[in-house]
Amino acid sequence: MSPFEYVIVLVSIIIGLGITLVLTGIAQLIREERSVKLFGPYLIWVGLVFVMHIHEWWITYQLKATVAWKLPTFLFIILYPILLFILANLLFPDSWEKCNRDMKQFYFTIYPKFFGCAVALVILSVLQNIFISELAFMSQFIHLIILAVISVMLILKPKTVFAHTAVAVLLLSILIASLIIERNSLLIQ
Repeated sequence: MSPFEYVIVLVSIIIGLGITLVLTGIAQLIREERSVKLFGPYLIWVGLVFVMHIHEWWITYQLKATVAWKLPTFLFIILYPILLFILANLLFPDSWEKCNRDMKQFYFTIYPKFFGCAVALVILSVLQNIFISELAFMSQFIHLIILAVISVMLILKPKTVFAHTAVAVLLLSILIASLIIERNSLLIQ
């Protein structure tokens, strides 16, 4: 077993736990679809968080060339999957009954914590891109836009459906565009 194979096991377990949370939450929504009031921005976030988990697992393969692993580096790398797991956990209530089976009510209750975690996730992503992947700070332009948008939402705490829908659609558009633009670099060989 190579050092990468050893290290990736724990990363994969944490990512797998996050995916399990998202898929279990989706299954619960499907079971209770008639009784839970749907809310568009929330559903977009569910999709975004799911794809972010898959993307992190996929992109972590780029670290396979790392020959020697130091614990501080590993702890720095594993923070991202841990934050993704926390994001997935925040995304679903223990019970839809506790929030009157209303997705919008639940979303507006949790979004400050959710966005706070998302801000930490984007900052960590930028730092990992700079220090682990050795990308230039200026190449993080899209990350910085996302950071600014989520930070503004976190600071201003708007309660309008329009603001939350616009942000969710913007982030979904950025995700789709980046997957299309980066499709050739997202290749495992």
